[in-house]
Amino acid sequence: MTTDTLHPLAAEYLQRLRRAGRGLPPGRLRELIAEIEGHLSEAIDPSASDAQALTALDKLGEPEGIIAAETPDLDELPARRGTKEWAAVILLLLGGFILGFGWIAGLILLWNSRAWTIRDKWIGTLVIPGGLATSVLIGRILLGTPTKRLCHGILGGLEHCTTSAGQSIVAPVLGVALLALLVLAPIATSVYLTRRAA
Repeated sequence: MTTDTLHPLAAEYLQRLRRAGRGLPPGRLRELIAEIEGHLSEAIDPSASDAQALTALDKLGEPEGIIAAETPDLDELPARRGTKEWAAVILLLLGGFILGFGWIAGLILLWNSRAWTIRDKWIGTLVIPGGLATSVLIGRILLGTPTKRLCHGILGGLEHCTTSAGQSIVAPVLGVALLALLVLAPIATSVYLTRRAA
């Protein structure tokens, strides 16, 4: 729809709405203008009198009022990243190495911050609890492949011993793949939380 098919006062109203809405995200402003333009084309016939057009526009309210209703209060906006948020991200990633207490401190900072949504906080909590410390612990368990020691007696009282792996090659490969996932998940979570708090 173009403003050519609108009453001149309705087209002027849309121009005021565009100017007032420059602070909105561009996508939201386009949606809002399309919505108001559709309403104006239905409510005001292009051949209507100026008085009829003004009556319909008065019912809509001032463009600045519509934009103000679309703009959240500063109190409703989440807080931005600060020292507390940086500490939370670092402790969630590395705090598990401090006997696990660092990770718990990171959780407390995460849940007390206004910089993240509830969804973000759950992601920070549940994606590899303990952070990299948990990954290292599980990695040591996975990669600690048991071995078998075979000893054979040789003439003269000497023993010949050999060590052989107790598992097939598949288990260590799967262990390394799982370890890579366990290391990458907390790092990806930290990057995600940092971006979301920006």
